[in-house]
Amino acid sequence: MTTVLVSGVGALGMFAVELLARSAGVDRIVTVKRSPWSGPSRVNLTMIGAVFQGHAKQWRHHQVDLADTGAMARILDHERPDVILHTATVQSPRRLMNADVDPRIRELLRSATFGMWLPWHLLPAAQLVHAIDAAGIDTAVVNASFPDIVNPALHARFGHGPDAGAGNVEVCVAQIVRYMSDVESVAPDRLDVSLVGSHALLGHGPDVPHHLKVVIDGNDVTGKHDLGTMLAWPEPIQWSKVDDFSLFAASAVKNVLALMGQGDIRTHVSGAQGLMGGYPAVIRDGRVHLDLPDDLNRDAAIAINERAAAWDGIDRIETDGTVVFTSTARDAMEELGCPTDAIDFDRIEERSNELSEFYERITTMEGIHA
Repeated sequence: MTTVLVSGVGALGMFAVELLARSAGVDRIVTVKRSPWSGPSRVNLTMIGAVFQGHAKQWRHHQVDLADTGAMARILDHERPDVILHTATVQSPRRLMNADVDPRIRELLRSATFGMWLPWHLLPAAQLVHAIDAAGIDTAVVNASFPDIVNPALHARFGHGPDAGAGNVEVCVAQIVRYMSDVESVAPDRLDVSLVGSHALLGHGPDVPHHLKVVIDGNDVTGKHDLGTMLAWPEPIQWSKVDDFSLFAASAVKNVLALMGQGDIRTHVSGAQGLMGGYPAVIRDGRVHLDLPDDLNRDAAIAINERAAAWDGIDRIETDGTVVFTSTARDAMEELGCPTDAIDFDRIEERSNELSEFYERITTMEGIHA
């Protein structure tokens, strides 16, 4: 019996459950969620809907808070998942993305960048690692919550962490494949795209450090097309205006199935091997292996993504897992009234609560027009 546990069944998690419920090779789906009211009904409806396509998985739901390490460890010990898909976050900044805020506040938020919201992603992921350690189980983990930074921070802190992330660099590669298919009339199986790059590429484009190689039928055509044009094809995506949960869920589920050993898969993975950013990779025998092009070695690829992290406001990750912000991000957060230099594991929960208080203040009428 193959078992996948999904931690967090919010918007992204529910799309993932929908896909898992219709995926061959998955026998049992276990879901966990803190909220007592929505989880069981939503997942039950998904399982019923999967019957229409001829699937009938076993399913169990647990109401549990990831912060309750003992309870979560007991669930993990009992369920023994082959893979955990982690999608839980404390909160999404989406409401603020679309709020009619004062132009100066909007400018400061852009300077602080996505890394500002790191505690909301890092806290639940750290709680999950604590529970896995307490349960003493051996399981693969796919983390869909800002894996470019969360995964390496967890590996630095605990010596281990999620095996793979979801989306981000892989989304960029899919955009490139789509462009080449449309513009060059090239079938995807004739393309070999290799991209080393980070989450920041989605929001900031080709100014972010990266390494790209595009090959058609063995011929290198990398310089023929502009990366910015490819990422904006056929028109730029307004990420703050659309729900992208199904997109990232599809990437996450693909990685889950690959880590369960369903054949070798050449793909792109964010947060692979506890490294910052994303890389071309092969998932084989339940492990992620980097699959870099011949003209790029491992150290050079890592250096690219370490530099690219600055576009998400991240200067570096210390050996103890502390995430240090860039001076630009620090200055912006201080002016916003939410000052911090770094996120260390001893203060993640405190920082997460401070961030939530700031978020509520800034998204009220008083905060918007301050």
